[in-house]
Amino acid sequence: MSLTECSYPFEYIGVSKTGADKYQQDTLIYRFRSSKSSHEYEVHIERFKNHLCCIKFFDTSSTHRFGRFSQLTDTFEPRTIFRTVADIALDALNLDPFSSFCFVGAADDRDAPDGVKTRRYRVYKAYIKRLGFEELFESAFYDHYSLGVLINRKAVTDIDAYMQQILDFVTV
Repeated sequence: MSLTECSYPFEYIGVSKTGADKYQQDTLIYRFRSSKSSHEYEVHIERFKNHLCCIKFFDTSSTHRFGRFSQLTDTFEPRTIFRTVADIALDALNLDPFSSFCFVGAADDRDAPDGVKTRRYRVYKAYIKRLGFEELFESAFYDHYSLGVLINRKAVTDIDAYMQQILDFVTV
């Protein structure tokens, strides 16, 4: 399944072991450029135990800034960017067909300080529901953590137990 007709071309940069620990195995790094705004984005697929992948992306102009995942680009092209990130997730799924994916909607200056149900999370959640990945993934959303999870239907037999593992990990 590909959404490339509505997304930007992307390139696989490589694998980074930076940040790897007893939970995180490595990070797949991808890059794409918006033809509308000329902004370049970097997408990180952080791979954890139990085939869980966390999707993060940011504008490369904020690479060295604290909070780079919370920066607003104000380019007004979220659908094309999200479709590109979704295509990248599908590419990562080709590398590990058992992968499930999660995302956290990072808070920005206009969100409540508790980070519950952030504006970014609400946009991601609405977009995920429209992607049409129901055959591949079971989706679960946890407003309290601004967390969305796409659980691989082929790989996970006990979805409730898998989700509990993820929630235990997130709340550590």
